[in-house]
Amino acid sequence: MTKKIILYILLFISQVSFGQEISTSLKNYFSIKEIKELNVITDFFQKELCGNSKRKNFGKCVKKIIPKIEKSGGTYIAKKINFRRQKNLLKKISLSTFRKIWSGCRNWSDYEPKYEYYSLCFSGNENYIKFVRELGKTSGYLMKYAETLDVGGLGNLNFIATNILEYPKSMNIENRGVQIVFAIHYLTQNDILNKGKKAFKIIERYNRKKGEK
Repeated sequence: MTKKIILYILLFISQVSFGQEISTSLKNYFSIKEIKELNVITDFFQKELCGNSKRKNFGKCVKKIIPKIEKSGGTYIAKKINFRRQKNLLKKISLSTFRKIWSGCRNWSDYEPKYEYYSLCFSGNENYIKFVRELGKTSGYLMKYAETLDVGGLGNLNFIATNILEYPKSMNIENRGVQIVFAIHYLTQNDILNKGKKAFKIIERYNRKKGEK
């Protein structure tokens, strides 16, 4: 009986310590308000993809849809995540949180047909990159992913999905920090792809009118 009680106590302590480790990791790089908003962003992402935002279900849901993301690239994400709702959500995020993650990258053409628009790209914020690198200590792939963030890039759009699919042990998708990075990556991709459609439609419309002349 005594041994069982000791075992339960040890299990409880280890669970509490694990929770504190994740929490402390976030607090090392973000303010309390920023952490709250990062969770709101990640919950939104999960609800759009999985139909619910119960955090205990995040890993299970992602593992289930990873093959679909890997196979169809951004198409699957674009179909599942309502872009208007995503834009409305990001409008409510504080400037502090937004700048920790993103910047606006200008896309344009000086030739006919001319167009200009801004899409999300990573800001290269040092704190966010350090946060991803810390996660990389236990989710090895993210250490490499941080290198692309360091130069303001997104890397291959399917890097994360492909990596989890081929090397499941390289990313602990049950870790809340990893979930936040996962959500941010694919919401960024969704913004780029949806806004890219605008340029494509402009070019398509221009070529159609040009052909009618």
